[in-house]
Amino acid sequence: MGIIKWVNQKVKAQNLWDVGVLKIFCLIVGMILGAYNSSFVIQYVWWFGVIAIVLLIWLMYRFLKARVSNP
Repeated sequence: MGIIKWVNQKVKAQNLWDVGVLKIFCLIVGMILGAYNSSFVIQYVWWFGVIAIVLLIWLMYRFLKARVSNP
């Protein structure tokens, strides 16, 4: 099994909630990187960083433990 086939199977096993968490994670990372000059983001950058790390760990766990049913 090649890596592309393996990743495709893992992606197909994700559900709607996983996609939603991925979007929130990307939003937080974008806020930290793109709006770093904003006083709100600078004030709470550690909270956003902690939330981003927790979401990343959760997404990686769900991705690596995903089971794919054979079609």
